[in-house]
Amino acid sequence: MPKLESVPNLNNPEINPNEIEADVNAAKKLGGELTPEELEKLKLEEGQEQVAEKPELSPEEQLRNLEGEAEARQQEMTRLTESVEGTKAKLNEAREKLGLPPTEEDPPSVFSEKDRLEKLQAERDALEKQKEELINQRENEQLIHEEKEKILQEKLDELFKEFEGLNPRDFESIFKSGKTSEGRNVESKSMGFLDPEVAQSLAKAFKEGIKLLPKILEALPELLKKFDEDLTKEATERVDKKLEEEKQKMGKEEKTEEPKPEEKPEVPKGEIPPVEIKPASNPIEGGNIESPKA
Repeated sequence: MPKLESVPNLNNPEINPNEIEADVNAAKKLGGELTPEELEKLKLEEGQEQVAEKPELSPEEQLRNLEGEAEARQQEMTRLTESVEGTKAKLNEAREKLGLPPTEEDPPSVFSEKDRLEKLQAERDALEKQKEELINQRENEQLIHEEKEKILQEKLDELFKEFEGLNPRDFESIFKSGKTSEGRNVESKSMGFLDPEVAQSLAKAFKEGIKLLPKILEALPELLKKFDEDLTKEATERVDKKLEEEKQKMGKEEKTEEPKPEEKPEVPKGEIPPVEIKPASNPIEGGNIESPKA
């Protein structure tokens, strides 16, 4: 097999797939041929390039796409349904002219449309399910985010209590340098070891009376990210627990709302059950009542 001196290095990530194709075609013109393995490798790398170039859609974009696809299928279903009903109506008109009664059976001419309708319905149901799952995921992520902020606020409250218990010398050292008077990183019971920059910023916020998370995040926007892993784990556990409790509560409420069957009193063996006696209707006023003859 002749050497392909002009064939580029296929492993070079900077090479454009279009350039590769041009070079490969040039090599073929020179009398060279790629092996099946080289062709397969070339296709794989081109596929990876296309995947890498495709941007990841945001949840909002994914939701819009799902809604658009579901709407398109619904429109097609409406069109096919109208077509099927129109065909059946024409068939019944023809039957009426022949003196035959109308029929509800589908003529063979609409079988393909009916099959298409079933497929579209299945696709639409699958899209609606994906949409529902995506919405639930977004809601769950929002709940976890809110819970993370709540947990961080709780940890900050505990930290500020620790600041209150420090002697002035230690707190002043943290305020100025972010470290203890011994030169060590601050260790909090609620937040663990703190970076000097974070400890100093939190000490300044405490001294200025800023204790609420939204205000603190204005000065430390990266604070949530610094504790993200631990906060996400704890917040997820809390949210899952709350959702499970709400689920169980709803199940209990549904059970209590179910009407109970009317219970009849048990009658001991050998006794005749009481018979309900309805009062006799009153005689009509002014009616003639015959007196018994003597």
